[in-house]
Formats: sequence, structure tokens, C-alpha cells
Amino acid sequence: MKWLAALFVFLGTTPTLAQVPLPDVAQQDSSPETSASQKIDDLMRLFKDPEIRRWIEVQAGQKTGTVASAETSSPETTSMGDVIREMATWEGHARDRFQTVISAVPDISSEIERVFLRLRADATGNGHTTASIFLSLLVALGIMAEWFFRRRWQQHGKGIEHYLPTVVFAAFMAASLFAIQSPPLVRLVATFCLLAFVAYRLVATAIGHAAHPEVHGRLKIIVGLGLAMTVSTATGTILDVDANALQAAAFLISCIMLGLSVELVWHSVNRSVATRSLLCLHLAAVWLLWCLDLRTAFWIGLYILLLPPMMRAIGHAIRDYVAVHFLMPASDSRSVLLVRGARAAITGLAIAWIATVWDMDGHMIGHGDPQTATLFYGFLKSIVILLLADLVWHLTKAAIDRNIMTAPAGSEAENPTEETHATRLHTLLPILRNVLAVSLFIVAGLVILGQLGVDIGPLIAGAGIFGVAIGFGSQALVRDVISGIFYLFDDAFRVGEYIQAKNYKGTVEGFSLRSVKLRHHRGPLFTVPFGELGAVENMSRDWSKIKFSVTVPYDTDIEKARKIGKAIGQELLGDPELGRLFIQPLKMKGVEEFGEYGIAISFAMVTVPTSQQSFIRRSAYAMLREAFQKNGIAFAQPSIRVGGGKTPEATAAAYQSQLLARAGEQEDSTSL
Repeated sequence: MKWLAALFVFLGTTPTLAQVPLPDVAQQDSSPETSASQKIDDLMRLFKDPEIRRWIEVQAGQKTGTVASAETSSPETTSMGDVIREMATWEGHARDRFQTVISAVPDISSEIERVFLRLRADATGNGHTTASIFLSLLVALGIMAEWFFRRRWQQHGKGIEHYLPTVVFAAFMAASLFAIQSPPLVRLVATFCLLAFVAYRLVATAIGHAAHPEVHGRLKIIVGLGLAMTVSTATGTILDVDANALQAAAFLISCIMLGLSVELVWHSVNRSVATRSLLCLHLAAVWLLWCLDLRTAFWIGLYILLLPPMMRAIGHAIRDYVAVHFLMPASDSRSVLLVRGARAAITGLAIAWIATVWDMDGHMIGHGDPQTATLFYGFLKSIVILLLADLVWHLTKAAIDRNIMTAPAGSEAENPTEETHATRLHTLLPILRNVLAVSLFIVAGLVILGQLGVDIGPLIAGAGIFGVAIGFGSQALVRDVISGIFYLFDDAFRVGEYIQAKNYKGTVEGFSLRSVKLRHHRGPLFTVPFGELGAVENMSRDWSKIKFSVTVPYDTDIEKARKIGKAIGQELLGDPELGRLFIQPLKMKGVEEFGEYGIAISFAMVTVPTSQQSFIRRSAYAMLREAFQKNGIAFAQPSIRVGGGKTPEATAAAYQSQLLARAGEQEDSTSL
């Protein structure tokens, strides 16, 4: 459905081709006796043309009334009068065009017969029969060459290789046309027909990439009708066919194409009724613009329908071809350049064609107004600026994303230098991407306003004053942004590092222009403005020391425990996964304190900043416990000793004496 707008792709060329002057070939086959009468007939036909008559009347009226109207009218009245006269001229031109086309419909059959007889006479006369037959054979050979190339080289799948057989056929036929001396008229007609055939094949291939398979056949019929109309107009102009008959034939073909297009849109099942109604109205409006010879408006309306599906088809073809033959991902800068560059080139060609049509379209309302022309060209230039900005943005974004993806994470780096570089890229590149996006948006917007005739000097000055006012009103925002800039300049933290600032701590996951995202080790995500961070404690920079202590009984051999700790440190250092993380292996530091029930001895090791520190600590705990058990070293346990080293008899006697002492104290207190 998205390609059904292709039904009008060649309609706009009809008025342009109708104005092409007749080449010398059209007069070479005329005898000297008939040239004078033919020129008289052409002159009379021109005088009968309603457009020529109206142009003569307008020119005569302008010469007689320009001075008087300029002296008696104010600028506002003159401008309004010009608009009214322009609208009246356009209305008369449209009415005369419609009447001329309708009246020329009966002449179509006679003109077709005359053209056929003239081509046959040119092909068979002057010994050109053999050349014409040979040209037909070359066309057959070109089709065979295309078929051979398709069978030999084309691969399965959708890609740009589907267009190559048609290109081979076009190259073969172009060489044949230049190499063979064929009849002049036959050669020109054959050239236009072959160009139309090549265009049809290319468009049909694009339809296969962009449209649904159920509508391929109908879309190709519509495109074929449009190409047939274009070829008829071009060859009819060369063969001196009556211009009114050509326009009448084009009008009839366009009516058929419009009917097929409306039927195709209305029976599409993947669109709502409102969407189908709007598409039908748009198609009818585009057809009406073509009938009224408003070529600029016609092409603008046509490109609104054509460009989106054309962009998708070209993008899919280039992406598939690059992915299959060059093994490039879609995010690669070269792939982005090819896809976006092709889209920008096609859109630029469309804009250039619209500008060319505007220069030739004398019937467009406002064509002679300098302000309207300035605004129109400014609009076209603005589209070009947007295309360039889009291309630059996607190339920059692809390059930044590729560097982010290819840079190893901090835990995957092979050495500290590589890790530092990787974390630095992960920190700065996203911010650089955001800054470039904002800068491109602002610059493109200012340039577009300048192209539209807006004086951007006062606008920039006003924006500066307005920015100062906003700065005073939003000091917190400005403080956050400036603080973030200085944090990044100081390289205080990077993505993937674990930091603590005031009451916030966690792993840095990302940045914006005013805040940092911290992921707590328990899961919560903090979004902290830079202005609220204050002093930052970075726990993932340079090195990290792991310390722990254990308590052993007082009778433990300290030297033996030291050797066990050193052996465990060497074993951890030799581990293939954990060994590369150590700066200093595990070793015993000595006795930390004497506790109530044992001696506290401390151990320490120095590692690079890593998320596996807790795993290293747990591994050291397990290995230390196992080694202590094997060597007969126990861990101290809290205990309380009741009693001393006396005998049970002595203890009983002491207890008896305590009882007697208490009894005596009670008697003394009673007597008192």
C-alpha cells in the first residue's frame, strides 16, 4: 500500500516533456517541398493554442495598463491586484486546459495511426529494415544476458544484488544502441522504451522490498501504466503528435491509474477506515493538482507518499547487501554512512527536482512574488540542512556507540591501563553524545531560521539575556551542571566504580548533565545531583586492602600460624582466576591484642579494585580454617572458669567457714 503512490511518479513529467523542442531528427525525413507547409501548420496550431492566446492577451494588457496602475495604486492595492489578476489568469488557464483536453479525446486514435505509419515508414525506408531487425535481435540478446547473469550470480534473499540484472541489461542495450546505425526516429523511440523498461524493472524490484506480496501485481500494473504514459508523451513530442491529443491520452490513463489506486487502498486490510479515507483523498488531491497543471504542488504531494516507502526499500536493500557481502552490522559507521547517505542523496535529488519544477511552473500561485520565492527556497534549504544534521548525528552516534561497545568492562580488562581507558570511555562518551545532540539541534535550528529569513542576531542576543535570567532563577540546576563538569575534569569517579558520598553509596551506572546514577549493592538506584555529592570516597581506584583478624587460644604457636598464612597467600596468588587480582598476597601482620579468652592475630592482603573482593575474603577464610584444623590450631571460644586449684575438702571447709561467718554477723546485728 505504501508504494501505491508510485502511480503518479511519472505524471509530473508530462507537462515538462511536452515543452521539449523537436529535435532535428524530426525534420530530417521531411522533403523541402513540404517543410514550408509544415511550418505554416505548426504556426497556425500555436495560434490556436488557448495558452498562447491567453499569454498574448495578458502581455498586451500589462503593456497598456502597467504605467497607469503603478501611478494610481498604493503598494497594498497593487499587491492585491496582482494576486487577483494571477488567480484569474490561473483560473482561465485551467478552464481552457480542461476544455482542450476533453475536445481532443476523439483525435487520439487518428494520432496513434499516424504515428504508427510514420514509424513504419522510417524503419523500412532507406534500407533500414535490416538495422531494425538487428536492433530487435539485440534486445532479445540483452534479455538473455540478464537471464544468464541472474542464474549465475544472483543469490537468494533480499539485497542490492536484485537490482544488478537490470543494470546489466541496461548497460548491454546502451552499448548496442550506440554501436548500431539504426533509423533516427526508431532509435529515439527505442531509447525511450528501453529506459522505461529499465525503470519499470528497478521500481518493480523496489516494490518487492517495500510492499506486501499481495499487492505486488497491482502496483506493478499501476507503475507500468505510468511509464507507458510517460513514454507516449516523450515519443509523441518527438514524432510531432498534437499536444492536445497527448494531454488527452495522459488524462485518460491517469483516470485509470487513479481508479486502480483507490481500489488498492480501500481494500487494504491492515489499515483503519479513517486511514484509508485519508489516503484516497490524498490520491485524489494529487491527481487534481496534476490535472490543473500545478506541478510544484503535485510533486510535493507525490513525494509525501513516495519517499517514506522508498527510503525503507533502499535502506533494507543496502543493509542486507552490506551484511551479507561485507559482514558489517547495522550499527557500523560504514553501514550507517551508506544507508543514511543513500537516503539523503535521494531526498536531495527530490528537493532539487522540486526547485527545478518551481522555476518552470509559471502557473503556481505566488511564483512571481519575491517573498514567496524566498520562503519556498528557504524551506527547501531547511530540509537539506536537516538531512545533513541527521547524517552527522547518526554517524557520530554510531562511532560513539561502537567505542562504548568495543571497550571492555572494568572487570574484563587485562591490565590496569586498559581498565582505566575503558572506564574513562564508558564515563565520558555518553555525555559527549548528549552534548553533540544538543549542539547539532541548536546549530541546525539557527541555520534553518536564517534560511527562512529570520534575523537570528537579535534572537541570539535575546537568548543570552534570557539565559542569564534563567541562571538566576535556577541556581541549583546551574550548580549541578557546573559541579558535574568539574567532577569529570577531576576524574573523581567513572562508570563501574563504587563510591560513597554523604549518605549515598553504590556503583556508578551512568551520568546525565546534572546527576549521577548510583546502584546500591542491595539493589536500590539513587539519582543524585552533582551539587549534592560533596566529598566523594572512591573505593575502586588504584588499590584496595583487605584486612581481617581471628582469635586463637593463648597457648597457640604464633610462628606456626604465620607460616600457615603465608602459604595460603602463595596458594591464592597461584590461582588462575584470582592470582591476577593480587598486588600483595595474604600474610599475617602479627598480634593485634590480647583478649579475655584468646589472642587476636590479623591478616592482610592488597588487591586491585575489583568486585570480587568479598569472594577473595571468603576463600581466605575457608582455606585458613582448613589449614588450622590440619595443623592442630584451634580457634578461641568464649569460656568462664569457675573455681581454682584447691582440693574438694579445702573447698568444703572454706564454704563452712563462710557460713559460720555469716551466722555470726546476723547475731551481732540482732543484739544491737
